[in-house]
Amino acid sequence: MAYKSLESCVRDLDKTGQLIRIKEEVDPYLEMSSIQLRAYKKGAPAILFENIKGCEFKALSNLFGDINRSRFLFRDTMEMVQNIALLRKILCWL
Repeated sequence: MAYKSLESCVRDLDKTGQLIRIKEEVDPYLEMSSIQLRAYKKGAPAILFENIKGCEFKALSNLFGDINRSRFLFRDTMEMVQNIALLRKILCWL
């Protein structure tokens, strides 16, 4: 299934246990980046920050944190993505 929105992608990750939801308030300047960096180094799931200090929006990070999650996200369109990447590489050679 190709995703129609980022929200549907987040739901899919949540449903399959590939998402961590952080509901506590986090500071967007240093705290979020520190959490993201530690999560990435440990190969953690994607992270949805739901309560960012001074912001009304949520933030998603570590979405493409490892190759297996990327393959999962593009499972229905992987061939097309690979073809686009190959075409771009060929065009760069010209």
